[in-house]
Amino acid sequence: MIRVQKLRFSYTKHPFIENVSFDVKKGEIFGFLGPSGAGKSTLQKILTGLLTNYQGSVIVNEIEVKNHNNDFYEHIGVDFEFPSLYEKLTARENLRFFASLYKKSLDINELLQRVGLLQDADKRVAEFSKGMKSRLNFIKALLHDPILLFLDEPTSGLDPSNARRMKDIILQQKSMGKTVVLTTHNMYDATELCDRVAFIVDGSLKALDTPRNLIMKRALP
Repeated sequence: MIRVQKLRFSYTKHPFIENVSFDVKKGEIFGFLGPSGAGKSTLQKILTGLLTNYQGSVIVNEIEVKNHNNDFYEHIGVDFEFPSLYEKLTARENLRFFASLYKKSLDINELLQRVGLLQDADKRVAEFSKGMKSRLNFIKALLHDPILLFLDEPTSGLDPSNARRMKDIILQQKSMGKTVVLTTHNMYDATELCDRVAFIVDGSLKALDTPRNLIMKRALP
């Protein structure tokens, strides 16, 4: 589903991401782990076509990302850490608007129900808590039934009950054959959700393995 080869990227004259290569298989949950500022979110932005002035090759769903067109976004869903919602609109109005941007969409009420927001569907987003906005932003990424999901800290700021709800939906997406790429600081979440994780430090890929194997390597002398 994704193939990255010898990726280099810089915001300045100095390299920020240097010689990164990895593959993500179809139907896999693949995680980026690492400290803040390591390059995880930048990698997500490159994979989703927001940053295209990179060197090397980034193939997503058989398309070189720097050459993508608008159809590219019919097949991917993106949930960044900070919600991108219209606060003067209700939750339902937000979802209706974003659904109108795609050729197909899922049932809005069903999505709201799945994240426990159906009873708040007609409340303005400005009145939502941070966690409610996070859950609404998450289902916005699912609206058009994408085959590939990019999630940035999907459980950040959520109470244990709602974090569990979100993780169950992510695992359900995998069971449906979807591919998920997520960024997290939380090794527990990565262990529970991810088939493999890439550990990113200072813009370089330092390790790539299953969460269990990475933990065992760290534990062993």
